[in-house]
Amino acid sequence: MTRPFSLLLIGAVLLANAIEAQAPPCKPCGGVHVTDPTAAAQALNGAPRLEDQVPLYVAWSVELAQATSAASNTTEIVNAGAVPWLRLRFRTPSPILEHADRFAEELAAATEIAQGTAPRTHFQVIWQPESKSSSDAGTNASPLSAEQYAYLFKRVSVALTGVNAESRVITAPLPSDLSFLETFYGEETAAYLDGLAFGPTSPARLAPILSRASELDPGRPIVLDGAPWPQDPWLVLSDAARWTEAGASLVLFSVDPSTPLDNEDFLPLKILAREFQGDLSLDPHSKPSGATEAWSFVRGEDLSLRIIARSPPGADNLDLIFPDNQLKRPRRIDSISGEAEDLFGQKRTEEGLALNLSSPSEVVLLTLDRMSAEEIEGLQGLEERLTVADERQIPVEEILRRLQGFDDAQARRLQHYRALNTTHMRFQFGTGVQGLEATFEGDFFFRQGQGFDWAWQTFFVNGVRWRGKKLPEIPLVQPEKAAALPLEIHFSKEYSYRLRGTEVVDGRDCWIVDFNPNADPLPGKTLHRGSVWVDREHFGRVRTRALQVGLEGEVLSNEETFYFSPVTPTGEPGPWTPDSFWLPTRVVGQQLLSVLNATTVVEKETLLTAIDINSDGFEEQRQAVLDSETTMVRDTDKGMRYLVKDKESGERVVQEEFRKNRAFALAGVFWDESLDFPLPLAGIDYFSFDFKGTGKQVNIFFAGVLLIGNIADPDVFGSKWDAGANLFAFAISSGNTVFRDGRESFAEEIDSRPASFSLFLGRPLGSYGKLDLTYSLRRTDFSTADETDDTFALPTDHFTHVAQMELKYNRSGFRFVAEGSHHMRSDWEAWGLPGTPERDSFNEDTKEYDRWGAAIAKTWWLPKFQKVGVELEYKDGRNLDRFSKYEFGIFSDIRVHGYQQDRVRADRAWGAHLSYGFEVGELLRLQLVGDGIFATDAEAGLEDEFLGGIGLEGTFLGPWQTIVRMDLGAAVAGPDDGFAAMLTFLKLFR
Repeated sequence: MTRPFSLLLIGAVLLANAIEAQAPPCKPCGGVHVTDPTAAAQALNGAPRLEDQVPLYVAWSVELAQATSAASNTTEIVNAGAVPWLRLRFRTPSPILEHADRFAEELAAATEIAQGTAPRTHFQVIWQPESKSSSDAGTNASPLSAEQYAYLFKRVSVALTGVNAESRVITAPLPSDLSFLETFYGEETAAYLDGLAFGPTSPARLAPILSRASELDPGRPIVLDGAPWPQDPWLVLSDAARWTEAGASLVLFSVDPSTPLDNEDFLPLKILAREFQGDLSLDPHSKPSGATEAWSFVRGEDLSLRIIARSPPGADNLDLIFPDNQLKRPRRIDSISGEAEDLFGQKRTEEGLALNLSSPSEVVLLTLDRMSAEEIEGLQGLEERLTVADERQIPVEEILRRLQGFDDAQARRLQHYRALNTTHMRFQFGTGVQGLEATFEGDFFFRQGQGFDWAWQTFFVNGVRWRGKKLPEIPLVQPEKAAALPLEIHFSKEYSYRLRGTEVVDGRDCWIVDFNPNADPLPGKTLHRGSVWVDREHFGRVRTRALQVGLEGEVLSNEETFYFSPVTPTGEPGPWTPDSFWLPTRVVGQQLLSVLNATTVVEKETLLTAIDINSDGFEEQRQAVLDSETTMVRDTDKGMRYLVKDKESGERVVQEEFRKNRAFALAGVFWDESLDFPLPLAGIDYFSFDFKGTGKQVNIFFAGVLLIGNIADPDVFGSKWDAGANLFAFAISSGNTVFRDGRESFAEEIDSRPASFSLFLGRPLGSYGKLDLTYSLRRTDFSTADETDDTFALPTDHFTHVAQMELKYNRSGFRFVAEGSHHMRSDWEAWGLPGTPERDSFNEDTKEYDRWGAAIAKTWWLPKFQKVGVELEYKDGRNLDRFSKYEFGIFSDIRVHGYQQDRVRADRAWGAHLSYGFEVGELLRLQLVGDGIFATDAEAGLEDEFLGGIGLEGTFLGPWQTIVRMDLGAAVAGPDDGFAAMLTFLKLFR
């Protein structure tokens, strides 16, 4: 052999070893099917003894319903030095989903077997449905569905991997059919299998199957399952080599059950396992000539050869010539003792190394060493030049399989647990710092496979404990459940996965796997998009973030992040190991709701504490709560539903529909110096989430002098658009004053009375944004006030047409809004006192004007019902006058606490609002507010004038289970020095 050819050979062998890292640790590899593993173990214990678990595979079938001795049998095989191979037979009829209970029983039996098996046990998944023949799944005699078998195989693989991450899971013998193979792989099974098995057939028929398998799943080990045991046991060596040359990674021989193997029969397999273990590769360039058949295998660590050769029938001598003359020290393995014997008389010729063997057996097994680099002149440094480095990058499919296995093992250990569930629901209305926090707290009972029951034993409104005997029944507005959850095994392929990288989360080194729907969800179905952080050591979940897509109706967006923590059975913090229970102890989410065409942000946080896992008395504790009068909800296939007591039996039943129509009593009083007297309000509010079963939302509030009516359709004609209408009318006129050069002009004070009708049209933009279009027709009537000068010309009563566009974005607690509107008055003439610009230099352009602005806000929710809020806003416009500029009262465009209605105005303003809220003894919620706005208005003499106000807001429970809210404000900087107060009482009727 020339030196360049030798270098090429060595490099190719090293590269082949790197590529075949997934294959069994031998080549060729052999094993045998037995019916009695105990007898096989006894035979294997004879001389020569196997080393500890050399790659000799002993396979036997296990009926899951009668598997009492399977685990102990694996220990016997391991003690005999071999590798156990369990053929688990599943009998679940097809289709599997219609017999899910039977499959679950068999799956539980398989995991119970796997828990007790010896290390390195291999599992082969056989499916023989009771309705089919008794032959193995996938054979030509039993043409089972590739989709059904793929689903079963993935579920079994995950369960076995969850019990033991080092499990090796192999398919049943698949049919030699390209369409079956492609369909099987089309079900995304590659990550779940450690080997493909095929039944015995001709090499010519198997070749295209193996070629296609190599394309679909490069490097996957191939098992030839069921090769006939030869009459001469030593022929297993040549048969194994022949099938290895054809593409098999392992050959399992099938023995006649009536003639069990003894120690002598096992000897060829023992020698095959001993001599061919390690990183060997088939090397056709080094096989000798002169034999009927010959196969050469090179070992990667030292480049030595193992040769299997067939002698011509009846030959007295066997002359072999090896093309590589750098070989040395030939030895023959004795067919009786199994020991290696040195051979002499070899010659180095131009053709290579010539070797003569006398009295050869039918199958000859030889070993040869190779000269070291130092022994070959001029080849020093060869090792450094030919080093092949290959660090295997784990594919995302394998991460998913290991994650699913971890989850499955956790689920089998976790029967139930009890905890204290505290859920905060924080409602943000608009971009301001105002908001409402509703908190539910109580016992939480989780049962594996049945979801949870949750008792609402304590209820807080803005941190104030509800004192009533009954909790208010709030509508359970929630998104529909997803049609299929990510990271689980499904028959259909809803999701695709991508490995994004790594990140350290909570001190754990994690893979980041992104998941996305493969296609847009079907109408009425939802899916998820998001990421999962998978622990790189144990493959458990550390964090999951999921955004629901395909939502319809009033829920525009739903995103949740689950934070997992390891806990002990008693709920104490545990180590990050599989022995702990990895539970989602904290869940943070955000929902966007379309309520009466307005986008309402709901920030949710759920905390699990006082966790008690698999403890005795769980059912008794749960039943005691069920028997009580506590408000309860249950997790169902349709989402959370109330658990109410049946009037006849007294047992809790699921209330399929919640009350969608609610009525409130609202009373209050408002006053600031723009009013002659405190303005009382008392009325009834009716709200329906589903008005008369139409799916439309309706709200009507009537309080004598005030009427507000809304109707909204959250999904017009089943689309993503929402539409609605609003009517507003206020029967009492309010004062409208003006400042000139920093002083209030009482002679220009007038009264105005507004009314409006609006049409809305909105559409979500992505998962966090929304576009709203509004048309409004507003009516404004003017009248003189007590101090109005007689020469003051009143503005013309008129209608105003308003076209407005608003863009909102909400994410991670941040709220952003940008808006712009165009206004056109129906009639507009000169008004005001003589000598003023409005009267003497009336600008007809003010008949039409524009307003625009933007705001961004963020709220931080702190422990013990504390809250910190920040809002920044900017307002501007064009052609603005006294009746279109921005105002700063309690019901105005910009709120400055203490500033009165219709008094101070600006055509441009910007500033900030700060708030800090806290609760006092669960009886009172207080919130301190500070407003700082820089206002500009040339007519009033304001040039970035600072307007400052401070406020005190409070919430407490009044008599008759009323929610009382107070809002006090005082102006502390700027042209106003007023005081404003509002007190409201809200009563919810059950």
